[in-house]
Amino acid sequence: MSFGAPQWFWALLVIPFLAAIFIRAERRAVIRLREFVSERLLPDLARTVDRRRRKIRFALLLLGIAFLISALAEPRWGYIYEDVKRKGLDLIFAADTSRSMLSNDVSPTRLQRVKLAMQDLLNELQGDRVGLVAFAGRAFLQAPLTIDYSAAVEAVNDLDTNTIPEGGTNISAAIELAVGTFGKSAIGNRAMIIFTDGEELSGDATKAAKTAADAGVRIFTVGVGTPEGSLIPLNGAGPGNTFVKDSNGQVVKSKLDERRLKEMAEATGGFYLHLEDGPRTMKTLFTEGLAKMQAGEIDDRMSRRPIERYQWPLAAALFALVLSYLARERKRRRLPEWKQGERSRPWRSCWYLPGLLLPQRQGWTPTAMTNTARPTRNLKKR
Repeated sequence: MSFGAPQWFWALLVIPFLAAIFIRAERRAVIRLREFVSERLLPDLARTVDRRRRKIRFALLLLGIAFLISALAEPRWGYIYEDVKRKGLDLIFAADTSRSMLSNDVSPTRLQRVKLAMQDLLNELQGDRVGLVAFAGRAFLQAPLTIDYSAAVEAVNDLDTNTIPEGGTNISAAIELAVGTFGKSAIGNRAMIIFTDGEELSGDATKAAKTAADAGVRIFTVGVGTPEGSLIPLNGAGPGNTFVKDSNGQVVKSKLDERRLKEMAEATGGFYLHLEDGPRTMKTLFTEGLAKMQAGEIDDRMSRRPIERYQWPLAAALFALVLSYLARERKRRRLPEWKQGERSRPWRSCWYLPGLLLPQRQGWTPTAMTNTARPTRNLKKR
């Protein structure tokens, strides 16, 4: 047994409060009655008062309130099974985990900004399946398609530059892996969001994007970094760090390549965004891109739904409240015997009916008719 709104049970605390008020009022009523009425007259004046009935009536009222609160708590027990078809998008986030993502031209680092942006985008989604691909020199499926957003957040938080041991940046490998991961999902509801600085050291991302478009996958690219670029630290951000150098011993500066990212997105019908303000950028991506895509049927599964049982405590509450309303607090007062006799012989009142209906003469009353009838009976006896 479970409850849909168990917080309503806090309202049961009002019942002992009402009971305390009732007990105090009863005691004060007895004290006041004894102050104004003498002990000798008290049994006659309070003869019809039945305090036991009054207590029963109040108990029924409290019972009705308790059942009503139980109904508001939405009790549930038992289950019904039904087929549920869910609709949504299949989305794959692709995060660049190459060493260039350690650049700090955006604070704190490019990779940290990407991880925060992914979580902002997850907050916008509802019912869509999400997967995660990490890529550097090659691509790796960090998390398969799932609707468990908490698991997706954990996978995002686990991303670092050591996720892919092979160095370099191969965006085309990430696109190919994503297309294969989508599998047989509905055409038209597939999208891939790539977070990278756009520097591709191997592969042909534009060609892979066109192949993805033929498979019904739309790509949105999010650029991280600045066109001016930044040096790439070897041991993370901080003073005294050494930086990545090329084969000639010159330090390498990583720059944002927006042109390449725009070409990839436009080849599939998507668009490019520069990651500046994370929440605002992800809001734009969702409203202008993902929200306009047609949701497809993700899966068809058997769902278990609890059965609402609030009707039973509600019926019990109404029954108790009606009994409380109909219950009498006073005893029925017994009439004297002579009154009961009059009530048992109502025909006597009919004796006066003819006199009320016949035309009345001056000085004539029903009483006079009875008085004149009596001497007539006496004359006959004589």
